[in-house]
Amino acid sequence: MKAKIITIILATILITIFFASCETNRRPFLGEYTYQSDGKINIGMLVTGVDVPITDKMGQMQIMKGEDKGKVVIIKTGIDGEIKRLSGEISGKEISIDEYTYEKKIELDTIINGKAKITYTAKGKLQDNTIVFDDNYSGYFTESETGAVGTIRSNNAITIAKLND
Repeated sequence: MKAKIITIILATILITIFFASCETNRRPFLGEYTYQSDGKINIGMLVTGVDVPITDKMGQMQIMKGEDKGKVVIIKTGIDGEIKRLSGEISGKEISIDEYTYEKKIELDTIINGKAKITYTAKGKLQDNTIVFDDNYSGYFTESETGAVGTIRSNNAITIAKLND
């Protein structure tokens, strides 16, 4: 009788441990995502500013565990083939992307033509299987012909990343 009760208790404990280990989302944020960005960056020159659409509009994003606890590595591959390796940190249901600086040639008809040095950061929140990022762009723009320098800042920039099935 005692052996039967002990067997039942052990079986119950093992089943409980098994189902607890089968939790569906033990590592929130990690995985493959499809992302889409919207918004503009504003290039402020002398008197007026010019809004330029964000060029990194769509693509795939992979979020992997980093070397340190809470850190992640983010590989963002744009539809144009450009690859960015970002780093970030997870805290609960929030993710922050560390500063990432890159250079980009920007041409907008005859209005803007030059090279930008852009620093990107973002903060996001996980909602079900989607991350909503508030993107922040800052930096400097140098006009090709005149050498005039302007500032770069975000203008309602957002990225939505949905976990791939």
